[in-house]
Amino acid sequence: MNFNLRFGFSVIELLVVLTLMGVLASIALPGWKRLLPAYQLDSSARQVQSELHHIKMRAAAENLHFQFVYLQGASDYAIQKDGKNWLTKPLPDGISISKTGTISFSPRGTAGANRVRLQSGDGSCEQVVVSLTGRVRVCKPSLCGTDC
Repeated sequence: MNFNLRFGFSVIELLVVLTLMGVLASIALPGWKRLLPAYQLDSSARQVQSELHHIKMRAAAENLHFQFVYLQGASDYAIQKDGKNWLTKPLPDGISISKTGTISFSPRGTAGANRVRLQSGDGSCEQVVVSLTGRVRVCKPSLCGTDC
């Protein structure tokens, strides 16, 4: 077996490649840190939307009233079944609710219209809006304090 050293990498070549990878990583890291709050906010809005769909279906299936209860500044929300606390679920780190409210679902599928305002640590906002007919949607307002 003939090992030819001409086809390997030198230590200098390996150091150059590792240095370039380090420079590229240091350039990309701040951009990644800016994207993380946006992903967490989107994930939170989808979580709340899914939860609202779920309790709407349970209200109809169990023929009971369900409420989605949230408080300003909280990083979690509560679900009530026939007026009694049933469970509490957390939001991802860095996400909070920016206005207190309650969304009620009747056994007939209708809802007490309201919106859940979510805000991330970097100041961006999303809202989960529930109409009187029980339609649940996510929107991004132009300003955090306004409706979309």
